Amino acid sequence: MMLGYVFKGLYGYALVFALMVLEGVSLPVPSEVVMPLVGYYASLGGFIDPPVLGLLLGTLGSLVGSLIDYYTAYYLGTPFLLRYGRLFGLDKNRLGSLSRWFSKYGAAAVFGFRFLPGFRALISFPAGLAGMRIVGFVVVTFLGHLIWDSILVYIGYAFATQWSIIIGLVDRYLYIIAVIAVIVIVIYIVMKLRMR
Repeated sequence: MMLGYVFKGLYGYALVFALMVLEGVSLPVPSEVVMPLVGYYASLGGFIDPPVLGLLLGTLGSLVGSLIDYYTAYYLGTPFLLRYGRLFGLDKNRLGSLSRWFSKYGAAAVFGFRFLPGFRALISFPAGLAGMRIVGFVVVTFLGHLIWDSILVYIGYAFATQWSIIIGLVDRYLYIIAVIAVIVIVIYIVMKLRMR
């Protein structure tokens, strides 16, 4: 299995970390796919079983990505995000809504948004814009990611037999899926640049 080879040993751990960093910086890399694979391959012996190391590396990857977004907003501020935010799916209205929500709910918002697909990474921007204390940001972000990732890893581990059917289909059509994914990403980038 091609996918099994990719998610094997040290290379697999590095890949999980890198993919979760990308997910943390608002790129279209869903943790809902990556982290269940950690559990699935742990059940097959591809990762250390139980999959604690894969879970921790994935969670740390998400934290690193979140910190990149936080510091981007913290140092570059609102003018930068208003100018380039569309590349990350942020427009003036969405940024304003997130900032208002953050100013009202603070750390609870950062923690809670870690469980909402599509908003998980975006909450780091208003936290950085508002200058949330970094220690508090790291604590609630890490805990939110750890709980979310643990659930996803458990699902992959507990339902490994069902995953094997999906993985078999993905493995069979991996190259076609990869080409389609690259085309979709290129089209997305071109459309965002043309909108500017």
